[in-house]
Amino acid sequence: MLGFMRRPPSCFPPALLLAALLLAALPARAATLVFSGVVVDQGSNRYLDRFTQWLAAHADIPLKPVYVESYRALSDHLRAHPKDIAWTCGAPFVQDRLHDGQQLVAVPLFRGQPLYHSVIITSARRAREQSLADFRGGVFAYADPRSNSGFVAPAHEMARRGLNIQGHFRYLLRTGLHEHTIRAVLDGLADVGAVDEYVLVEYEKQHPDAKRRLRVVERLGPYPFTPIVAGRDAPADQIARLQRALTAMREDAEGRAILRDLGLDGFVVRPVSFYAPIAAMLGLSLDARAPGR
Repeated sequence: MLGFMRRPPSCFPPALLLAALLLAALPARAATLVFSGVVVDQGSNRYLDRFTQWLAAHADIPLKPVYVESYRALSDHLRAHPKDIAWTCGAPFVQDRLHDGQQLVAVPLFRGQPLYHSVIITSARRAREQSLADFRGGVFAYADPRSNSGFVAPAHEMARRGLNIQGHFRYLLRTGLHEHTIRAVLDGLADVGAVDEYVLVEYEKQHPDAKRRLRVVERLGPYPFTPIVAGRDAPADQIARLQRALTAMREDAEGRAILRDLGLDGFVVRPVSFYAPIAAMLGLSLDARAPGR
């Protein structure tokens, strides 16, 4: 009787070998560039799609845009996919660097500087109030509780003046996006709101009547602009390629056109310490990193 030869232990069963070969042949998952509330027309801004395509080609990194509904969702995404990148707000970046080891990639230039203001707006029909504090008992609109310009900076400024934002107003209206805050003030749903200066400028370009119907009560800041960041596991060479592409964007004809459409002047690389003013408002240290990161 013929005996059966045992398969050498180093050999894979044919089915497993075929599966391994098929998996190896599959394209790698494209990294995502996550956006949340940093521009007008969140989720349908065609300029962000062009920006993502341009950046993918010039940094030689497969990228696809992803839109999420809040800074919390953006943070959760980078925590689950720590090699992805995002355009976020300064306050969430400071918090996420502490807890998740998020990395700073670059900072956009707005009006020639990597800075912007938190702008306090009300209806042009209201002429009496001269500061945020004058709206006691009113409705205050803000985009997101983690938004620097929408909530963190106004709350900090009120505390500096001896006021508590939670008790000062009759109601805090969370709108989800800066453009929704603008709409809430225009439509009379809110007495006052705090918005990102850059978003307000871009909104007024699309809706010229809004500038006539709104009044700027005060401008807080300036603060470090909303940054491009990467998850904790994004490799150094990938970040370097992103930085080279972004800082050279204004030297490329298509790149300049995209920047013009976005209302930006380019990008610069800054150290993490650039966000120290926001960290100070949050009572956090930029030097601390998540355990084990």
